[in-house]
Formats: sequence, structure tokens, C-alpha cells
Amino acid sequence: MKKFMITLSLFLFLVILIKGTKIKAEESNTDYQTYVEIVMSSGKLLKNYKKEELDSYISKLNEGFHFFDVLIMPLNENVKSSYITNTLFSVENKGLTPVKYDVSIQVETTNVVSFTSSVSASSGASVAIKKVKAEASSKANIEYSTKTTTSVKEKKSLVLEVEAGSRAIIYLMGDITITNGVFSVHEFFFNVAKGGYEFAVLNNQYTRIEKDVIWQES
Repeated sequence: MKKFMITLSLFLFLVILIKGTKIKAEESNTDYQTYVEIVMSSGKLLKNYKKEELDSYISKLNEGFHFFDVLIMPLNENVKSSYITNTLFSVENKGLTPVKYDVSIQVETTNVVSFTSSVSASSGASVAIKKVKAEASSKANIEYSTKTTTSVKEKKSLVLEVEAGSRAIIYLMGDITITNGVFSVHEFFFNVAKGGYEFAVLNNQYTRIEKDVIWQES
């Protein structure tokens, strides 16, 4: 029986301990963009919109006269989505008999709200972006903060049997809520910032096991 210890801690996103080796992801509020896959129940991520699409929405947003306004147009609001981050454990059994592994997994999930934007802006953009965050999060009823608020720990141990000629993969996935749209900020009739914005609310994390056949006996 072979033994492996996998410890995963999410603090602003991931800290992984695998066989005593510590691998720490960068603490960033945009790490969701590095996920292997995000599947939205409807709509699409900001990065999947073409520039021409965003420009068209922004043009509609800017119609009329605007003296001192923060204009927001949501495209997708609080869309339930699922994601896959990375593989925790992968093994192939190329032998002729099944192999069993004792696997211990610890997952700590901390709720985090991430914000990202694509901006065309003037020199006063940083203040404008703060206004966009406040206005857009208020519209979508999102409590935006770079600080963690709640944390849930889960521990489980399992015996993983990998049949002859097969592969087993344990990976981390979960649920995330996506809100995105376009914005335009006006100050004294000047358009000081415009672009797209996106919030990603990490809801939970859990592990999934998949097995597939790499060869079969003839």
C-alpha cells in the first residue's frame, strides 16, 4: 500500500502541500483567471468578449450628455458557474494488478471576491476605477473586499484503488459566481475611463475523482 498526503489550503486562493513539498500560488485577487476551466450557466467571461463587442456596448452607454457620472451596464449578473483549478494527484497503473493508495486531503476554503477590468483611461483612472467597483458591486449586491471573511475546513481520507491499465486523477473544483459588464466614467464632460469589469465570487471548493482506461488486456 502506497501513501500520499495532499494538503490544500486556500488563503486568498491556494496553498498546496504535496508529499511534504510546499507550493504556494501568488496571492492575487485575479487568480480565478488562471483556472483550467470556468463553465458559466449563461453568458461568457469578460476575456471572451471581442473588443468590438465591448466598444459597441460602451458607445450605447455614452449616448447623451454626461457631466459627472459613473455609468454601468451589466452584461452578466450573478451567473452561477463551476470551475476546475488544478490537479491534486494523478497516477497511472501500468501493471497487471490493482494498486491501492491511502490518500488524505485537507481543503480550506475562504470566500473571496475578485475584481478585474480592461480599461482605456486618462491619468485619473485609479480614482475612477474605485468608483466603478463601488457602483458595479452595489448594482449586483456584491460585498466587495480584498480581505477574507469566512473560512471552511474539510478533511477526508480515502482508499483509492487504481485498476490495472487505468489512470486516476483527483482535482479541485467548485462553484463561482460571475458578474461582468462595461463602464464609462465622466468628470466635467470628460470621459476619464471606460472599459469592461468583472467580479468573481468564490463560493466553495471540493475534490473530484475521475478514472479512465489507458489500455485493456486483449
